[in-house]
Amino acid sequence: MRKLDGMVLGLILLNGGVILAEDIGSSKLSETVISTEKFGTNILKTAKNITVITKEDIEKSGAKEIEEVLRSVPGVYITGTSGQDFSNEVILRGQIPGKSGQNILVLVDGSSINSTTDTGAFDLTLIPIETVERIEVVPNGGNVLYGEGAVGGVINIITKTPQNKKYYGKLGIERGNYIRNYNVNIGSKLTSNIGTEVTYLDKTTDGKKHHSEKALEYVGVKTSYKTNDSELLLGYRHGEKNSKFSGAVDKKDKRKSNSTTEAEEIQDILSLNYNLKINDDLNFIFDGDYKKRTYSSTGVKKINGVFKRVPSTDRDTKTYYLNPQIKYKYLEDSYVVVGLDYSKGKSDYQSQSHKSTGSSTTNTFTNRESIGTFLTNNIVYDKFLLTQGLRYQKIDYKLENRNNPTKSFEHSFEENAYELTGTYFINNNFSTYLTYTRAFRAPTADEAGSWNSVNGKFDVQTSDTIEFGGKGYLNDIYFSTAIYHSKTENEIFYLTKSSGETSGNYNFYDPIIRTGIEIFSEQYIKKFTFKESISYVHHEIDGGKYDGKKVPGVPNFIASLGVNYQIMDKFNINTTLLYRGGSFAMYDYHNKLGKQGGYSEINVNANYSLENGITIYAGINNLFDKEYYYAKCSTSKEELSYYQGTKRNYYIGFKYEF
Repeated sequence: MRKLDGMVLGLILLNGGVILAEDIGSSKLSETVISTEKFGTNILKTAKNITVITKEDIEKSGAKEIEEVLRSVPGVYITGTSGQDFSNEVILRGQIPGKSGQNILVLVDGSSINSTTDTGAFDLTLIPIETVERIEVVPNGGNVLYGEGAVGGVINIITKTPQNKKYYGKLGIERGNYIRNYNVNIGSKLTSNIGTEVTYLDKTTDGKKHHSEKALEYVGVKTSYKTNDSELLLGYRHGEKNSKFSGAVDKKDKRKSNSTTEAEEIQDILSLNYNLKINDDLNFIFDGDYKKRTYSSTGVKKINGVFKRVPSTDRDTKTYYLNPQIKYKYLEDSYVVVGLDYSKGKSDYQSQSHKSTGSSTTNTFTNRESIGTFLTNNIVYDKFLLTQGLRYQKIDYKLENRNNPTKSFEHSFEENAYELTGTYFINNNFSTYLTYTRAFRAPTADEAGSWNSVNGKFDVQTSDTIEFGGKGYLNDIYFSTAIYHSKTENEIFYLTKSSGETSGNYNFYDPIIRTGIEIFSEQYIKKFTFKESISYVHHEIDGGKYDGKKVPGVPNFIASLGVNYQIMDKFNINTTLLYRGGSFAMYDYHNKLGKQGGYSEINVNANYSLENGITIYAGINNLFDKEYYYAKCSTSKEELSYYQGTKRNYYIGFKYEF
């Protein structure tokens, strides 16, 4: 670790000296964000510890996937216990591994890609980072605006829109020891009001271990129609991913795979976004989409003494989503937003067991319908901004168990979310805030279908959070910080036989407490930009048989340090150091199997742009080939499996823009 610190310090001292930087930090505070309010507000007015990642940030970071660029965000932890190389799980503010897809809401252009009609999980690898304009990460925010699922927060991915050019495009080729990537983007302004663009990507990623591969093919089309007072965006995205699961590390041969699973996932999304300025005081927004997702996997099983590749899981899900909103300004800087959202989905799910005959063990069909309405009111008085938010939501399930009709059920939930915030503007460059939120989520259709009937409890998870924070810019330094305390009741867990329970989903018996602090800063020093992120969260179960135990799989401490050196206008070098503290293994609720060690890695990359539109770039991830593992407790007995982290890998590529 000392060697890494020395290297970073050397980079800091190189060509040292402080000069007056451009007003980057000040412009960050005034940057418009849409995750906390779809009509747009700026970071200074946002009563959340929001992080904005621009396309320039992405290019400088050298990130190949969205989850990679999220690693430096305060409060974000990436874990790799899924057994899929280069496809990991994103954890925000100490949420439970294995449940992040249900506790974090991921939006693409305003519409959720989490489908609560099936598992609720999200797959960021189905969204090529080449299509991303910006990413907004809002911890502890979004439940009032977006509804259930945003308990931990919101990750809002905004993709690129057609440009105001007659013709434009980009071609890219990238190769490395793990990666092969070809992508093309072509657009045109067809008329004075209409623009369109098409994106195609073909990407293959191989892991170091045997039976580890991911192949993604993506097609996206986006068309815009603009007038003086309105904008209509129509989009279509098709993603097809074929993958092989590497599984846990073999004790004798770390390259050997203990998994035989192969999977195919296909996702088609049709989306519509409409924004209308009715007059100076009244605006209207409408978002809607249709999503179709199919997932199928196979595995090798021994049937009657012969090994065969047989079906394992099949899922077919279709969902609709509608979300109209109106913003009315009743005073110069005060306004109210009223909205409605409706979603309806169907999921056909089959899971096979082939220990002997290959007979089906799970065969369900689920209907899930949700309707919600919300209101937020923003009042400005002198240097204060006061916001009040309220949501009501009704969720209906109807699950048909075809194999065991006695386990079919219908269920309804009605729940409210609240938000009260106060922001004080010290001056044009500083603000501080205090906020209280009550968030909730109901079990997804998948969780409801595999609920533990022994416990019997089947309820909504609720979380109450108080957060105090601030952000500002002074002397070429931008910073944001937050301190928070949350209490979650009826948290939805997956408990296992190894914890002494009957395996299945539960509402946890006792509250879970999380208290944390997040600090983020950027400094602009001559040709250098430095970024630091430090997060600490204390998490524990409060009462009962697990009293005082830590949430398994979640470290207390995470940090990152980034240095970008702009050698010249067209040439920059970027270095990022990541550190993650130790944690108990996933599913080790008793904390019996010992705390697993943390890890650190350092990534470097460089970009050089030529005058003719060509950019050449290269990088190395995990420069020193630091060996680290994610630990997971067996679901049936008290023993650990280990999943290998990123090995050293390099890439080189070029892109041509016109």
